[in-house]
Amino acid sequence: MINKVNIPQFEVSEFNKAFKEIIESNFNYVRVKGEISEVKTATRGQIYLTLKDKDSILSGVVWDQKKKYLDVNPEEGLEIIATGRITTWSRYKTTYQIDIDKIEIAGEGSLLKLIEERKKRLQKKGVFDEDKKKSLPFLPGRLGIITSPTGSVIHDIINRVNDRFPIPLDIWPVSVQGVDAVDNIINAIEGFNKLELGKPDIIIIARGGGSIEDLMAFNDENLAISVFNSKIPIISAVGHETDTTIIDLVSDMRASTPTAAAEKAIPVKFELIEKIKNFQLRLNTTINSRIQSKKENYEYLNKFLRSPSSIVDKYKNKLLDHFKNLNLSIENKLRITKLGFRNLGKSINSPDSLISLKKSKIDNLSKNLNLNLYNNYKDKLEKYKSNIRLLNSNSISSNLKKGYSILMNNNKIVKNIKKVTVDDNLSVKIVDGKIDVRVTKIN
Repeated sequence: MINKVNIPQFEVSEFNKAFKEIIESNFNYVRVKGEISEVKTATRGQIYLTLKDKDSILSGVVWDQKKKYLDVNPEEGLEIIATGRITTWSRYKTTYQIDIDKIEIAGEGSLLKLIEERKKRLQKKGVFDEDKKKSLPFLPGRLGIITSPTGSVIHDIINRVNDRFPIPLDIWPVSVQGVDAVDNIINAIEGFNKLELGKPDIIIIARGGGSIEDLMAFNDENLAISVFNSKIPIISAVGHETDTTIIDLVSDMRASTPTAAAEKAIPVKFELIEKIKNFQLRLNTTINSRIQSKKENYEYLNKFLRSPSSIVDKYKNKLLDHFKNLNLSIENKLRITKLGFRNLGKSINSPDSLISLKKSKIDNLSKNLNLNLYNNYKDKLEKYKSNIRLLNSNSISSNLKKGYSILMNNNKIVKNIKKVTVDDNLSVKIVDGKIDVRVTKIN
C-alpha cells in the first residue's frame, strides 16, 4: 500500500491554478514553429488554430484585438513561427495553448509552394485566360484607385495622372498588408462595381514593394476571384517590376509600378492634341487636293463643251441635207416612172381591147404611184416639220422667249466669270432687245 502521508493534496481549482503558475512562469514568451493544420474563426472574432509537426500538435488562439497587428493571415498548410505566451484553460476541460501575438512565415520555400498550389487551382478555373481579360478604354472619364491612404504610392499615381491628363480620381483607402487587407480590397472592388453614379472606367490596385510575406494579401484566392468577376477593368500595380503576385496574373493588365499603372491607364493630353492637329492638317490637305483635282477635271471637260448655236447649226444642216436628199429621191422616182411609162407605151399593141386594158393598167399604176408619192412625201414632210419644231425649241430665240438671256462682252458670249472685270461694259441680250450694263461688283 502506498504511503499517502507525504503526497500533497489539492482541490481541483487549486491544482489547476498551481499548474497554471508553473506553466506561465516557466514559459513567458516563446516562439513555436509548426504547420497550421486547422483554422476556425469564432463568433466574437478570435481565431483558433492548431500547429503541428510530425509528432505532435499545439493549440493556439489569436484574440480579436490582436488580429490587426498580424502581418500574415493564418491559413491551413502554412508553415509559421508563432510568438506568444503559453496559457492554460481549465473551466470545462484542462488544456493549454499559445496566446499568439505575432505570426511569421517559417520559410520562403513553404510560402512559394503554397502560392504555386493556389495558382494551379485558379488556372483550372480559367481566371488567368487571356481571352477573358477586359480591354481598357482609350480615354477613361474617371479613375478608381485602391491603395493605402498613406505612403508614396497614392501621391505617385495622383502626380502622374495630373502630369498626363487630369481626370477625376476616386480613392478607396484600404489596408495593403495584414489580416484585414484581403477583405478591405475585396470590399473596395465590389463597392466600385456597385456604384450607380460616378462609377470609374478603370480601377488601379496598387502598393509598394516588399517581401513575399508583405505581399501575401495579393496572393489570396478570394481576392483573385473578386478581381476576375469585376465588370470594371483592373490594372494591378503591386510591388516592383520583379514582384509577381496572383493578382497580377488575373488582372486585365499588369503594371510594373504604380506610376506605370497611371501611364497605362491615362494617355498624354499634349500628345493627343498634337495627333488631332496632325489629323486635321492631313484632312484639310486631302480635301484641298480633292477640290483641286475636281476643278482641273471640270476645266478639262469644259473644253469639249460646244456652244448652243453650233449644235443648232449642226442639226439644221443635217435637216437641210435630208430635205435635199428627199427632193432628189422624189425627182429620181418620177424620172424613172416617166421612163417606164414611155417604154410601156412603146410596147402597147394596136388592138383597142389591148389598148384599153393597158390604159386601164397604166391608170391604176399611175394612181398607185401618185398615192405612194403622196404618202412618202407626207411622211417626209411630217418628219421635216417635227425637226423644225425641235430645232425651234432649242434655238436661241426660243430660249430667250422662255426668259433666258445672253451676256456679251464686245459681241462675245461671256462663259466664265474670269473673263469679266469691274467697270466692264457688257450687253445683255433678251427676247425683245438688248440692255447695256456696267460691272460694279463680282461675287
